[in-house]
Amino acid sequence: MASGQQAPTIPGLTYVGFLGEGGFADVYLYQSSRPLREVAVKVLREKALSDALIKRFAEEADTMAALEHPYIVRVYRSGLTQDGRPYIEMAYYPELTLAQEVAKGPLPVPEVLRIGVQLASAVQAAHEVGLLHRDIKPANVLIDQYSDPALTDFGVASHLHQGDDADASLSVPWAPPEAMFATASLDVRSDVYSLAATLWHLLVGHAPFELPDGDNKANAMMVRVRDLPVPSTGRGDVPASLERLLKQAMSKEPRMRPASARDFAIALHVIEEELHLTPTPFKVARQSSRRPLQPIPRPAQDATRVRGPVVPALPAPPSALGAPPAMEDKTRLRAAPVVAPTPAVRHTGAGPQTEEEPDQASMEPTGSRRTWVIGAILVAVVIGCVLAWVFLAPTSTDPGPSNLPTPSVGDGDPVGMDTYPGRPRIAGEVVGDQIRFTWTYEYERDDDVYLVTIEPDTTTTHRLEDPTITLDYHGEPVCLNVRVARGNGGYAQPDATQGCAP
Repeated sequence: MASGQQAPTIPGLTYVGFLGEGGFADVYLYQSSRPLREVAVKVLREKALSDALIKRFAEEADTMAALEHPYIVRVYRSGLTQDGRPYIEMAYYPELTLAQEVAKGPLPVPEVLRIGVQLASAVQAAHEVGLLHRDIKPANVLIDQYSDPALTDFGVASHLHQGDDADASLSVPWAPPEAMFATASLDVRSDVYSLAATLWHLLVGHAPFELPDGDNKANAMMVRVRDLPVPSTGRGDVPASLERLLKQAMSKEPRMRPASARDFAIALHVIEEELHLTPTPFKVARQSSRRPLQPIPRPAQDATRVRGPVVPALPAPPSALGAPPAMEDKTRLRAAPVVAPTPAVRHTGAGPQTEEEPDQASMEPTGSRRTWVIGAILVAVVIGCVLAWVFLAPTSTDPGPSNLPTPSVGDGDPVGMDTYPGRPRIAGEVVGDQIRFTWTYEYERDDDVYLVTIEPDTTTTHRLEDPTITLDYHGEPVCLNVRVARGNGGYAQPDATQGCAP
């Protein structure tokens, strides 16, 4: 037994073997008698029994038990050993940790993308109940018998409203600069940084700012994390889009990172589609089953420029327009089905009003089945061409502008043409017989355009140059879907955000 300490006696459990040790606790393998199964048990060492650490250990058990996510290690119970030390009884994962797995060699790109989406859904689940993990790294990700990851070790997790915690431990190779130098408050984007650093590690075999033959002491590495740009992976099979996404997610400036773990997963989905891979399911709980432990503050909107009047925002979960079929968050804002005809559009912005107008001839009765079939085929071809233009970047031997998030920290404009714009927050207000929708988002540019469809007619796309649209209101809820596109086509959101009102 590496720790040199005898396995504790725990009622109802039979000791099997020693699994590992951490800074303050040891992990053992036991067999539970009822029900009969193997379990991993984390036990505090006697020399670590300070009141503060005991309190943190108990909070870790409560935190992990409350999350209940397929990619977070399950907690069965907690208590005291016979000699009075706190323990946590957890599900046993017989496979290696990600740290042990990558020690055998870098992982394939498709596997890293899959693990990235799965872990992002676990991190999003923690954020939605008000918790930051703050120590995401390969060693804190276990692998189950189905090769799926399971995030563990919430021992330094904190409630989002509590801010920084001076006595929390720090895993420097994967920690964001603000955690080491207090350059900004920790928020959900701090966990996004650590998740991206973990994926970079899986692709390369070591942490981003670790030097295989250099000085990797904490102080030296902290300076590199603060001062040096994120290095490329150096792998020829890693697409440029993934390189850019990881660099953006590990930006020194938190505001330049994807605003949430969900947004990071969406960007990974786009890369999976680029590589013709099946999108990995993004698993989040239904809205009705979420049990927030604490209120969740949003990241400061320090890069948002609002154009037009600000209206109280409606919640804006992902919508189905262009969303990968594997996305499992089915939450919708609609209060009742929309049965009224598509409202008349009254555009308030300048520029072209629509990209596609309904074919009047297709609405007229036809004289034969053959004519009807030919007309349907032509309409399908037109719609397919429009959707292809909207969703796909042109292909050529020149990579050109990417569809994926890219950081830009050049002089003048900190938001680049390929920077992920952030998910729109849509608000609707009824005024008389009209309803006016407006939307805001985090990384706005003056030349952005907006691709809008209005339910139930989602085949007609309205291209707007201002983040607002006014519709006729007939007393029924109105729903629209909004996608943000950069003016030069450098980035277009892969899925739309839906907003409904009233």
